Amino acid sequence: MEKKSVVSIVRGNITESPENYTRKDLDTVKEMIKKSIQLIGGMDKVIGSAKSVVVKPNLVEVPFESTGGSVVTDPRVLEATVELLKEHGVEKVLVAEGKSVNLKHISSGPKQAFEDAGLGVIVRRAGGETLGWDEEPFDKVPNPNGDVLRTVNVPKSINEADLFINLPKLKTHGQTEITCGIKALQGVYSVEDKIQFHTEAFPWKMIDMLRVAKPHLTIVDGLICGEHFGPIYTEPVKMDLIVTSEDVVSIDAVIAEIMGIKAYEVPITRLADTEGIGNGRMENIEVKGDSISSVMKYLERPYMWNPIGYHKSIRIFAGDAGRFTLAQIGAAVRRLELENLLDQLEEICVIVGFGAPVPVKDYKNVYIIGDSAADHPWRDRATGFIPGSPPLPSVQIVEAFKRHLKNKEV
Repeated sequence: MEKKSVVSIVRGNITESPENYTRKDLDTVKEMIKKSIQLIGGMDKVIGSAKSVVVKPNLVEVPFESTGGSVVTDPRVLEATVELLKEHGVEKVLVAEGKSVNLKHISSGPKQAFEDAGLGVIVRRAGGETLGWDEEPFDKVPNPNGDVLRTVNVPKSINEADLFINLPKLKTHGQTEITCGIKALQGVYSVEDKIQFHTEAFPWKMIDMLRVAKPHLTIVDGLICGEHFGPIYTEPVKMDLIVTSEDVVSIDAVIAEIMGIKAYEVPITRLADTEGIGNGRMENIEVKGDSISSVMKYLERPYMWNPIGYHKSIRIFAGDAGRFTLAQIGAAVRRLELENLLDQLEEICVIVGFGAPVPVKDYKNVYIIGDSAADHPWRDRATGFIPGSPPLPSVQIVEAFKRHLKNKEV
C-alpha cells in the first residue's frame, strides 16, 4: 500500500488587513503556522537542525490596489514564518524570488520589488534578509531523469541551503487552472528559462524543476485568496487559511479541492502524480486539522484565459491558438479593464493562431499575435505583429492596444 502524504489545514480568525496589521494579527497567523506544522510532525521533524533556509514567497508583481491582497504572499504569513524559523534556531533566513517576465521587473529586479511591495522591511524586522535571484549565479544541475530539460539552472542559494521552503499564495490561474505549490516554483527559473516552454509543455518543465529542486516544505498563504484571472489580476476572497505539507504535489491536490476543483483536473498535479514526484490523488493524502469540506469555497474559474467575446472593442479571430497564447491576450484585456481603459479603445482586430480566418469585414487596427499566426494573409497590412510562442510578457500587448485610445490623454 502506498504511503500517504500528510496535509494540514488550519483556519483562523484574521481581523486586520495585510496593509495595516498589528502584533495581534501577526501572532494569530504565527500560531496558525505553528499548528499546521505540528499537525504534520512538528518543527523538530520538519525543520530539524537546519541553520540556513531559503524561503520563496509569491512576488509576481507589485499588484493593483483593486486586487485587495490576493496576489502577493501576505506579509503576515511571511513575517510569521521568518520569526518562527529564527526562534527555532535557524541562523540565516534568505527570502528570495526571481525576476518576473513582466517588463517592469526585468528592469528593476526582484530585490527592488520586495521593497516596492513593502515586504523588505518586514523580512528584516523578523530577522531575515532578502535576495533577488538575479543577483547570484545559477548552478547547472544535471537532470538525468528529465523529460524536456537535461540540466536545470537552479539558484546557488537553494543548492547551498539546508532547507528550501515554498510560501505560495492560493490563487486561480489563467493558464494552469490553479497556482499554488508547483506553479509558484516558476519563480525559481531565470527570466530566459521562464520564457522557455511557457506553452502546453509547461507542466513537463515544472516537473523537471521538481526533480532537482523540490521544496522541503510548502506553507500556503490562504488568508486572502485570489479568484478569476490569476496570477496577477485576481479578485480577493477572504478564507483565513494556512495549508501545509512536506509534499508539494499533495498541497496542490488539496488546494484544488478547497477551490472546488477536482485535484486530478489540474494537469500539473496530475503529471506530478503519474511521474512519482508526490501524491496527487486524494485517496493517497491524509488531511489533518480542518476538513476540506468545512473550508471549501468555490472560487471563480479563470474563464478569461479565452477572451473571445469579452469586450466589443477587441474582436479576436483565432485559429488553433493554444491556451497559453490566448491567456496572454486575456491577461492584457483584464489589465486594461482594471485600468478602466477598455471602453476607451477604438475597435481592434486580433488575429491569433495558425489557420486563423481572414475576416470578411475590413478593420482599421489589426494585430497579429504569436508566432503561429506570423504567416497570416493580413500580415503585411497589420498595424502590428507581436511575436512569441506565446507572446511574453502580456504587457507588450497592453501597450500596443493603448495606442488606440479614443482619448489619447486618458
